[in-house]
Amino acid sequence: MKPSMFNIAQLYNDNILLYNTYSTSLVEIEPAIYNRIFIDGNYSDHKDEIDALFELGFLVENDCDELSEQELLRKTVLENNSDKIANIIIAPTMECNAHCYYCFEKGFRKGIMTRETADCLIQYLFEHWNHDELGITWFGGEPLIATDIIDYIVDGLIKRGINFSSKITTNGSLLTESVIEKIKSKWNVEKIQITVDSIGEDYNKIKNYSDLENPFEIVMQNIELALLNDLQIKVRINFDPEKKQTVINTFNYLKDRFKTYDNLSIYFAPIDEDSSIVKNINQNFTEMNEHPYISLIKFGRENKLFRGFPDVENDINKNTSPRIALLKKLKIFPSPTNCYATCPSVYSIDSNGNIYKCHRTLGRKEFASGDIFNGIKKNSEYEFFCNTDLAYDECKECAVLPICQGGCKINGRIFSGKEACAPCKMIINNLILLYKQDLDALYERR
Repeated sequence: MKPSMFNIAQLYNDNILLYNTYSTSLVEIEPAIYNRIFIDGNYSDHKDEIDALFELGFLVENDCDELSEQELLRKTVLENNSDKIANIIIAPTMECNAHCYYCFEKGFRKGIMTRETADCLIQYLFEHWNHDELGITWFGGEPLIATDIIDYIVDGLIKRGINFSSKITTNGSLLTESVIEKIKSKWNVEKIQITVDSIGEDYNKIKNYSDLENPFEIVMQNIELALLNDLQIKVRINFDPEKKQTVINTFNYLKDRFKTYDNLSIYFAPIDEDSSIVKNINQNFTEMNEHPYISLIKFGRENKLFRGFPDVENDINKNTSPRIALLKKLKIFPSPTNCYATCPSVYSIDSNGNIYKCHRTLGRKEFASGDIFNGIKKNSEYEFFCNTDLAYDECKECAVLPICQGGCKINGRIFSGKEACAPCKMIINNLILLYKQDLDALYERR
């Protein structure tokens, strides 16, 4: 018998709070017993405790290869996914009317899809979709620059009997009344994600639009118009970890301005970069009293992220375990894969018709795995994503592995530090404490 490599232990109320990132078990144990079992390796005393710890996954058999078990989970995702397309990200244009300083598409944002390319895309999807429901995300660039191409593609899909639903990721500046009409009547849009990184002039500076006067107010009015039309709007606040007050101010502004609408949700996400401009979230931030991400998570929990932090009681009423509901909200629930890009049924298409596994590589042809004219090529780029490899060798010794399954491969490739790591890694102990507090409060209420 031996301790699981996925145990995370910390002091809690004079006891040891022990969490396993694979089994998701959580226990409090007396320090003396913990030391006897997990430090000294004494498995002859405290038989009842040892039996319970084994059952909960904190102890495993000596011949248990936990790394191989995790690899088998990742392999299952690969083998159980058909190569028929289930979900696709389509960039009808790589052009954008904003120029965000943190954009990962800098230098790769040129071109609007031609009708000839759109015809090939429609035919390709007709031949390769899964014949169930095709999930489409309209992406870019700014996809609403190319509404005529979206119209054209949608018409083609409908004519060929392809059942689809869609989502849109947009900056919201072009979300006009005529576009909203298309969204409602034709595009089968279930949700619109709009990025709002700040408010007022600070927002205008971040977005740096080419040709809009007072773009912040335009976007706010467009959001309200969409909400009035009963569209589901999700606002994403991209944040610089060193400017957490900007997130709070932005959230409070949106919450106050749109407080009468039930179809708006808000969430925040760290800017995915590490440079002289923005620090990556996987840093210690020792100069701060508290890691900025955990501060924002606490803030979001207190405010239920304006309907964006799902209610645990509702999840329970839907027969979801309260434990699972809480763990998923805190993003410390295990996953069988690190990313959608590992699934053989998921792809991204740029405006030139090139096929990619990861949307973060759109427009960079060197990352392409074929195109819609000649089909998918299972080349080195395809194999880079569709395998069970981990981003770093250190992942094999990391207790967070069941949660991230090796992290974001493309971040690990294009950045020099530890940008592949899941944002929860640096604050995992804090998240476990929040989970413990939430769980205690939930059962007190029940």
